[in-house]
Amino acid sequence: VVYGWRSFEAYPIYTQTVGGVAVQVPNRGDDLDMAGITAAAAAAATAPAPLVLVTSPNNPTGTTVTHAELVTLLDAVPATTLVVLDEAYHEYVTALDAPDALALQAQYANLAVLRTFSKAYGLAALRIGYLIGHPEVVAAVDRVLVPFCVNGVAQAAALASLAADAELRDRVGATLRERDRVVAELRRRQVPLPDAQANFVWLPVGERAIPLAHALEAGGVVTRPFAGEGVRVTIGSPAENDRFLAWLDSTEHHWGP
Repeated sequence: VVYGWRSFEAYPIYTQTVGGVAVQVPNRGDDLDMAGITAAAAAAATAPAPLVLVTSPNNPTGTTVTHAELVTLLDAVPATTLVVLDEAYHEYVTALDAPDALALQAQYANLAVLRTFSKAYGLAALRIGYLIGHPEVVAAVDRVLVPFCVNGVAQAAALASLAADAELRDRVGATLRERDRVVAELRRRQVPLPDAQANFVWLPVGERAIPLAHALEAGGVVTRPFAGEGVRVTIGSPAENDRFLAWLDSTEHHWGP
């Protein structure tokens, strides 16, 4: 199982659970190293069941891979290597060079696309998502799914959500406006951060991650720290974001020069 690191923290757990061999490719700064992932995936092509996980936007850094990078990966591996594009945050993507996942999936039978109702749709507690892939891939997944893993309430909510495009656009639009404002405020404060393409921002503060998170929590601002790497801060309401920015100013010694 080839994936970039840091990325979604469940990948190593799931890999170990199914007895897989993890091949972690270190990120290039805050971006997935797609050249490194492609090389590692090509080298793993002779493994019994090669799998490549690409998260875009990446969690927790919030950066996207490009369409061209994904095409290069797909062209570099044989049809027996399954490439999984995890797009949990794709509704928030504004990057013009981000992958056109559905077009690529129609072109490459070994590409599977994962999406979820947990983020933009707000159904996290119902634990429902979906896979878009070749019928043989979907059939293989069906054979190993836990029975009744999605309940009736979650299915009804997901179908209702798919019919609420206008509400989704309004909700995502509000988040994107706040994301732009928060990013602008952070850059004005000279806080280092990569391009944000999800509903959160990533503060790559290294060893100051845990002290910064504790300082923010003292002000009622709960974030997600990754020791020695950075802090992920979710975009909330305008009032919540203002509270974060205000408390961040009071903790400058944890992230400033």
